[in-house]
Amino acid sequence: MRYDDIEIYRRNKSIAFDGLETWWLQRLCRKTLRVAARLLGRQIEVAFADRVVEYPLLFGRLDLEPSRSHLLDFGCVEDLLPMHLCALGYRVTGLDFRPYPFRHERFDFIQSDILSWQPPEGRFDGAISISTIEHVGLGAYGDPVSADGDKIAVAKLFRAVKAGGRLFLTVPAGRATTTPLMRVYDAARLRELVPNAETVRFFAKRGRYGDWNEVGPEAIAEIVCDDYAAVGAAHGVAFIVAQKQ
Repeated sequence: MRYDDIEIYRRNKSIAFDGLETWWLQRLCRKTLRVAARLLGRQIEVAFADRVVEYPLLFGRLDLEPSRSHLLDFGCVEDLLPMHLCALGYRVTGLDFRPYPFRHERFDFIQSDILSWQPPEGRFDGAISISTIEHVGLGAYGDPVSADGDKIAVAKLFRAVKAGGRLFLTVPAGRATTTPLMRVYDAARLRELVPNAETVRFFAKRGRYGDWNEVGPEAIAEIVCDDYAAVGAAHGVAFIVAQKQ
């Protein structure tokens, strides 16, 4: 694949930054990359990250009335999910130990690490955590260290949800392992994390540049990433839905 064919896809069309005085430098850098790619004859390989799967799964299962629903989004930094949800009419509270730069009239933000955060009992109609739980307690982002950080986080999210409300999670899936950056979950490890899950779906791709497809728990247990430290490293992802009784 040529760089010229995919360059426009590098731009995030969900957000535009007006007033940046470096626009000319950005254009120069893009042109330099195009010229260099042509001269070197390099072929570009494209790796689709797990967001390709996660967002459609989430939006396909959210069956709440937006104007009457208050959602908690844990791990919202580096993501635009709260802005998507607010635009659809949901009231959203974001929770992350790093600051979140964006604002919306239906968005509130709590800056706190979840291990020290005291959840308000039964405040939210639902809680969401997209590819975040696997990092909790490992300290890779400068957050506090706790061996059971993922389980503690899930328990706190459940406490914050009303009875009958749901928790929506995605985590990396594959052969169970723990790296300095993240945990990877197979079916057995997921049962320990969310014992009362009503929905567990697995998706995987064959290698970094493969196509995402739904697979079963046996297939997911054989998935091993090429490089766990790479951007968009996951070759497998699990989507979990659990209801609070």
